[in-house]
Amino acid sequence: MKVLLVNPPSRRPVRSILPPEIEKERGFFPPLGILYLAGAIRGLAGVETSVIDAVAEDLSADDIALRVAEGGFDLVGITVMTFSLIDAMDTAMAIKAARPDTVVVAGGPHPHLFPEETLALGPFNAVFRGEGEEGFRKLVEGWPDTVKHPPPGLWWKDGPKGEPATAPFIENPDRLAMPARELSRLSAYHSVLSGKRPITTMMSSRGCPHRCVFCDRPHLGKKFRPMSAEAVADEMEACVKAGIREIVFYDDTFTASPQRVRALAELLLERDIKIEWDIRARVSDLGEEDYALCRKAGLARVHFGVESGDPQILKSLKKGITVDQARHAFASAHKAGLETLAYFMTGLPGETRETLDRTLELAKELDPDYVHFSVLIPFPGTPIYQTGLEKGIIEKDVWKEFACSPSTDFVPPVWEEELSSEEILSALSRMYRSFYRQPRVLLRRLKRVRSFPELMAGAKMGSKILFLKGRK
Repeated sequence: MKVLLVNPPSRRPVRSILPPEIEKERGFFPPLGILYLAGAIRGLAGVETSVIDAVAEDLSADDIALRVAEGGFDLVGITVMTFSLIDAMDTAMAIKAARPDTVVVAGGPHPHLFPEETLALGPFNAVFRGEGEEGFRKLVEGWPDTVKHPPPGLWWKDGPKGEPATAPFIENPDRLAMPARELSRLSAYHSVLSGKRPITTMMSSRGCPHRCVFCDRPHLGKKFRPMSAEAVADEMEACVKAGIREIVFYDDTFTASPQRVRALAELLLERDIKIEWDIRARVSDLGEEDYALCRKAGLARVHFGVESGDPQILKSLKKGITVDQARHAFASAHKAGLETLAYFMTGLPGETRETLDRTLELAKELDPDYVHFSVLIPFPGTPIYQTGLEKGIIEKDVWKEFACSPSTDFVPPVWEEELSSEEILSALSRMYRSFYRQPRVLLRRLKRVRSFPELMAGAKMGSKILFLKGRK
């Protein structure tokens, strides 16, 4: 049996709310979801597995279909985000035209939320709901009997649905196989934030225990399910042996268990595993000594979700953090010698020109090495989207309409309560310009440049930020 796993092209994505200057030149990361699936079926007798990352290889839907036809693949799995739905559809349709007998399965956040709508679009034979590693292995291992007897979470378009209808959460991620990174183009992955190449991503936990109203990861749930520190260290060591120089952890909240963070850092030091790593941290989780220990163990960069400089807005988001905790976290990380990135959102419930000013003031006060301002998008399946519908701020279920009839003209909804979308976008550009034009930010970045390619990448991104124009 020949299996192909595909990260679709990005030729016709849903338009982003971010200014296009910020969307470009950021680098890109490996498609971790399909690499996990490839790892899950690695070693199955009689199964040949391949991976295509169309973004990294700059392939079109027709390019992928040609490879499917030439390779004679029996089963193709495509990862589908809502923003990449149209490209995923184009890919599936091209595959079916080139090789009609190939079975095409859609997985990922979008078909999890909209299984029936995804199947009704036409080109997909089946969708998978929930975490897919164990179910996908069962699908391949039992092929072709799994057409009649699907594993939990698998829905056939013209056949039975697995029971339960959503695959159960994987309670112990330690039992998962490592992602099959060897099937991807390792050298292609990089980030504008780092001078290291190649880099990779890693998930050391599933789920998030917090209740932020804007969270858009419903397929992973709210129960925190961590890998053990030992298993994380083993995978990091395997990455080192593969020639990878930096790991970006994709956990929703890597620091949900401070004890596990400390245990991992101590293991990396004990086993002399030398690699740089980046994490997403909650400002309330770690102390000064924790950051110092992690820095010694190779931690290079910490990404903090601060979201807003207004205390009342933070409360309404159910973020569960305070501005003072953010101040302490950034000060502790800086003292440890870590680079920091701060995430803020604009266009939040209760947002006014005054609250936007507070957010910009806090961003400057925290003094991160990088800041990422974005516009709140109420995603489907989130509490804030439901609230927007109930209050009439979002007039109709636009995401379901898009799921039923995808169009490149679709524009994601924003929270237009106190401010219009034009005012929010204008403020966004102004905040980027104001932060990155600070002399100390420019000088600090120049001092940290470690190579000519890093200088050029940073200069390219920086020039676009510095000359952003306000949107009217």
